[in-house]
Amino acid sequence: MQILMFTEAWPPLSGGVATSAHRVATSLAELGGHEVTVFTFDSSEVVTSPPYVKEATVAVAGVKVLKFGPFFLKRPSDEIAGINEKHRAILRRQVFDRMVEAVDAMPTRPELVFSMYVVNAGWMATYLANHMDVPHVLGVRGNDVGRNIFSVDRLYPVALAVRNAAAVVCVNSHLRERLMLAFPEAGEKTRMIENSCRLPVLPVMDQAAARSTLLGRAGWPDSSVVVSFIGAAREKKGIRALLAALLEPGVSRDLRLALIGSRPTAADQRLFGDLWARLEDEGRLFCSGQLDRAEALGLALGSDIGTMPSIEDGLANGLLESICLGLPVVVSDLFSEVVVEGVSGLVARRNDVAGLAAALTQLARDAGLRAAMGRAALERATERYSPQFEVTNYEEVFSCVLKRSLSSAPL
Repeated sequence: MQILMFTEAWPPLSGGVATSAHRVATSLAELGGHEVTVFTFDSSEVVTSPPYVKEATVAVAGVKVLKFGPFFLKRPSDEIAGINEKHRAILRRQVFDRMVEAVDAMPTRPELVFSMYVVNAGWMATYLANHMDVPHVLGVRGNDVGRNIFSVDRLYPVALAVRNAAAVVCVNSHLRERLMLAFPEAGEKTRMIENSCRLPVLPVMDQAAARSTLLGRAGWPDSSVVVSFIGAAREKKGIRALLAALLEPGVSRDLRLALIGSRPTAADQRLFGDLWARLEDEGRLFCSGQLDRAEALGLALGSDIGTMPSIEDGLANGLLESICLGLPVVVSDLFSEVVVEGVSGLVARRNDVAGLAAALTQLARDAGLRAAMGRAALERATERYSPQFEVTNYEEVFSCVLKRSLSSAPL
């Protein structure tokens, strides 16, 4: 199958969309034998640069990546502040015109377009699929529906993409439920395909050595029980409730938090109030800063408990990475499909500070329970979150969409 993937981000950019786009594209080529051309935005040059196209190096046969710029995503905040919607529309149009030239020059035209994230990728993928007269499979990942259906500015481009898509794929049932709030008519063409997890070769594979490295970086004593969160410390990830839970009365001061990712933005940190500073003052909070994925997971391997207490999310890669590392996890009920309560981890209600504190304390006090849940988490990850399973599910949707475009059969 000839697939054109349109993604908002691609490594070395950080974030869940970039991680998932790389995994899905390479898995479709390696495990499914498909030819995948990836279109993505490039923000490495200032937005006043002339339009350009760059080809990224990919060490996987069957995957070609073209990056189109200049684009405003991931540019410095002071530069973006000066870009109004008229200028953004011009940048989108410039990128789209270069993409049309690229697809028209292809010796074999793609059979379908698959986009990852609705705004800006899915919105523009709609135009590209219409230009080529091929079906568009729209991928919903997180904020693109979880937050943007509540945005006056972004609701229309979301609607445009959803209503024109031949199929819509959400990464969890929560996002599908959110989608149905705004677009109940799209229910028949919407499917759920969970993310998978493929760990890189880690610099440290021995858990004891990884723990020593993590404690050394954080400056913590051996008595510490370390809770790790993998990802950016953002409001939607439930970080405020997590910080508050660790400061609850009765929570051991040996229970410490390692945030494996970039520090929160000033806007997010204001939402955390003084909780962040209080934990730092107690010497119980370590934030690694931005790391490459292998180094980040090497640090997380040294922790005792993983956590993902999100209040709004897709299927967080950081959570899947935690369970693939064999960590017991404490999560919000947003991930009750992923974590079997009492077996592979513990589940608390979203924003339930007392519930989070109780779950973390239960695991912190029982090393045997942590070990048993970690083994169960890894076993579940092996069964349910393999890249092959993810690829097979996408193949089924793609095949159904192509058959429908030829025969008008329902999806």
